[in-house]
Amino acid sequence: MGCIVEFLKRCVSKKKIRYTEDGFDLDLTYIKPNIVAMGFPSENLEGVYRNHIEEVVRFLDARHPDHYKVYNLCSERHYDPSKFNNRVATYPFDDHNAPPFELIKPFCDDVDKFLKEDEKNVAFIHCKAGKGRTGVMICSYLLHNDHFKESKDALKYYGDARTRNAKGVTIPSQRRYVLYYNHLLRHRLTYTRTMVLVKGFQMTPIPTLQNSTCNPFYIIWQQKVKLYQSKVTEAKKTPTGFAFEVTQPIPICGDIRVEFFHKDMFKKERMFQFWFNTFFVSQAAVTREIYEDEPTLKIFEVDSDLRYFDVGKPDLDKAHKDDREKIYPSNFTIRVLYSEVGLVEAPSSASLPRKPAKKTGTKHRKSRSMDSFDSIINNSGEYEEDNFSDTDNEEEWQKEAQQSNQKDWEKETHQSNANELQNEAQQSTYV
Repeated sequence: MGCIVEFLKRCVSKKKIRYTEDGFDLDLTYIKPNIVAMGFPSENLEGVYRNHIEEVVRFLDARHPDHYKVYNLCSERHYDPSKFNNRVATYPFDDHNAPPFELIKPFCDDVDKFLKEDEKNVAFIHCKAGKGRTGVMICSYLLHNDHFKESKDALKYYGDARTRNAKGVTIPSQRRYVLYYNHLLRHRLTYTRTMVLVKGFQMTPIPTLQNSTCNPFYIIWQQKVKLYQSKVTEAKKTPTGFAFEVTQPIPICGDIRVEFFHKDMFKKERMFQFWFNTFFVSQAAVTREIYEDEPTLKIFEVDSDLRYFDVGKPDLDKAHKDDREKIYPSNFTIRVLYSEVGLVEAPSSASLPRKPAKKTGTKHRKSRSMDSFDSIINNSGEYEEDNFSDTDNEEEWQKEAQQSNQKDWEKETHQSNANELQNEAQQSTYV
């Protein structure tokens, strides 16, 4: 039985480095002597193949009694903070996505303050698998505290320390936000939420899909709020690809996610996505020198009212995995055309857009550091668990796409049933 459990733990950990000393076997790595990355402290059956929360508590009490603090980055799951003597802070964001930019500095300040209170203090940082999201925030802190000057060095160091294959933070949008934070630090910029107007997209060249003609459309999200969804008919073929024009400019502000989909007769399929922050594509973030190799910092001006930046295949989430160029050639690019509006007053993170949800009582009191970033809550009021694992592979992307398609199908079916009932009621009234 012990061999089976050990095998399961190795399968879940994959290429991550585990802590296997002093009788412990945990998905846990010391990135620095006082900074630790680890997997989610789980209970019940999941605790068998992940870090069991009781084993994590035993480790902390044995190695760092009264000198630890746990940072939970998961938006999709929580635990009772009293398990860790209420030494828990929560900075939540979704797997496979970039963090809200306004979350990074408070996190770094929190960690920095705690570590400087006592030289024995150690920060334990985790998401679900303790790799992607965890890496974003740890790398940001390594830059924040001048452990490194270059983003690429911080990212490489984390990848080497956390994994056996040097693949730490691999999702382009997550890496982008580490670069954003370092750009802010190095140039001593003051972050301000800035509005811009999206005027269109260009896709070059046309992706190659098996047994189908590419029929693309896109959705623009501001955090969890859907701002705009294009129609397939908006995609106009050009000699080099597709052009997406909008009838009215689309105002966007802050953290923006753009998802591109392909739609055939029966379903939609997510092709790729990318995050960016409007401050960093505005004049407020323009500097003479750009130290970061980040495409959204490289802005081109068409005229006084139109700018653009290009995001190539290596910087598009999911598309970057197509190493064999089955769908996207190496020169595949998305161009974002926009104009700048100006600064937007935002005194606190509470003004950030949120997905409307009915709040209900929880089973235990949660220690929340950024209460304005709500967790995903389903219609029954319970926290909605997902099957994410912080891995950047095709299987996980496909799983996420299938979940999205299932939710869309259920929503369409529910709406169709509601329409039928309404029609029947009207007909009954007429009779």
